[in-house]
Amino acid sequence: MGTKFVAAPAVGRRIFLRGLGAWLAAMVAGGSAPAAGEALPQTVAALRYAFQRETDAHRRYLEFAAIAQRESYQGIAYMFAAFAVSEGVHARNFRNLLLRLGGSTVAAPTPIETRSTKENLIAAVDDEIDSIDRLYPGTLERIRPEGDAEAARLVTFAWESERQHRDLIRKIRRYSPLLFEQVAKTIDAKTGRYFVCDHCGSTTNQLPSPSCIVCGSAAQRIRPVSPPG
Repeated sequence: MGTKFVAAPAVGRRIFLRGLGAWLAAMVAGGSAPAAGEALPQTVAALRYAFQRETDAHRRYLEFAAIAQRESYQGIAYMFAAFAVSEGVHARNFRNLLLRLGGSTVAAPTPIETRSTKENLIAAVDDEIDSIDRLYPGTLERIRPEGDAEAARLVTFAWESERQHRDLIRKIRRYSPLLFEQVAKTIDAKTGRYFVCDHCGSTTNQLPSPSCIVCGSAAQRIRPVSPPG
């Protein structure tokens, strides 16, 4: 039976985001907003690292998509292409904020390790889990004392988007390796469209209505991703 990708239940996401909203409010209330031009060394350092990670992820998913396409896994190639768009949104957001804060926006080129599509799926979910469990919680704690609410908001958007990526990949990986070929071909036949919010990077298989389930932006900001071809 085909695997149909759907977004995670909206109720669970709303609860998650309400909790994060309360956390952000407490963070801002805990201290006065930094004055214009005030140095935020921990925030800038954390954002530079996150910017590099998201830039690398964007490039890596483009490579993964190209490999999946060469191996005739069109549905998986499309998923990786959508993730590349999402990671690009995160990188852009961090870059723009770094420019405002006076930080460096130069991303050093790093080597990208690629293998077969099956192995790339494993690497992808491991990287997403690292972002979910370590990178973004640690980033929020690091920037919290300096009180930049915009930085915390953008990090939270990226964190929630990585959860979506992990969940989509896991729907494929749970069938690997014995049924991988069968499931991959089913995905090719059943995959619909991917949509990415150009404000926060939220990635879904359905067009949310009336607004993005992560950042609340109007549905007009949610763009369809073109399949690679």
